[in-house]
Amino acid sequence: MSAQTFTYTWTQTRLESIQDQFRYLLMHAGITDTYIDKIVSGVGEEAIQAIGVYGYDGTGLRVIETELRIDWSANAKLTLSMPTITGGLSGWDGKQAPETKVAGRRFATAAAELRLSTNVWVSFVPKIRNNSEEYASWSRRLNVGGRTPAWKSPPEERDETYLDLAEAQIFMRRAGG
Repeated sequence: MSAQTFTYTWTQTRLESIQDQFRYLLMHAGITDTYIDKIVSGVGEEAIQAIGVYGYDGTGLRVIETELRIDWSANAKLTLSMPTITGGLSGWDGKQAPETKVAGRRFATAAAELRLSTNVWVSFVPKIRNNSEEYASWSRRLNVGGRTPAWKSPPEERDETYLDLAEAQIFMRRAGG
């Protein structure tokens, strides 16, 4: 009997790859699949500029946060020169970029160790934020509103630009002190 080897490759648009990064980050944070699907749909329509998953303590104060942000104008330019992403990129876990995997796991581990509750905030693109009707419509559609909790103490921040998705940036914040 001889050993068989299988290679799994995939190709998808830059937008689909970006949507996947949002999906994976939200999954690491324990957000429900139904809500993840809504967020990913909003990203697909380029209505969302950023999301942040955050952990808050028993006093309701934010202790950790991971933000994923997209520069849509950079995406438009990059899509002209490199419209697709192909599987097999160094460090990728299937369709999950290494930056998402590392930040997502760090968030999940810290939230569990510190026994934090988690939630998510959404930031819309300026054309939606600056149009009250559009903003209200998208807020209803995604069931977002209210305020993000204040920080327990001023946060320390680290950020990374994605190697293979240069239009994406991830920020990791933790209350200092």
